[in-house]
Amino acid sequence: MTTFYLTVRFLHVLAGAMWVGFAVFSAFFLMPAIQEAGPDGGKVMAALERRGVVALIPIIVTVTILSGLWLYWRYTGGFSPEISRSHAGMAFGTGGALAILAAIIGIGVVSRSLAKASALMKQAMTLPEAQRASVLAPVPGLRQRAMMGARIVAVLVIITIGLMSVGLLL
Repeated sequence: MTTFYLTVRFLHVLAGAMWVGFAVFSAFFLMPAIQEAGPDGGKVMAALERRGVVALIPIIVTVTILSGLWLYWRYTGGFSPEISRSHAGMAFGTGGALAILAAIIGIGVVSRSLAKASALMKQAMTLPEAQRASVLAPVPGLRQRAMMGARIVAVLVIITIGLMSVGLLL
């Protein structure tokens, strides 16, 4: 095994573990707590944004997926159908497909919903009190949509990590 291979595998496992941990924590603990906090939840979200969490998550997801694709390509000898159809190849391939689906849902549902909610909240702060309620009306629905998407992402990455760990044994 080469140093490059070991480095890519290390990055894949590290980034994947970070993704799973953050997804589960966010979907089942952080987002419900922020929602329960009401208007003060926006302060927590703003603090997380200032600390770079919003920028860090896409980097973690990208490193996980790109390193996983490279590892799968290497494992299957260039996506060889014979190896891809083996039990291990199917476990790794299915896990990878679920991770890519999780990334698409994370970007298309979770990130977009939270970005829209954040933009509406910022816009509402610039308006007179009488107009704020109408601008903020969609925010609870957007947060709910984001939380549901985050829970789907969390379940998908949990299944993915299970398939990856089992794939090593097949």
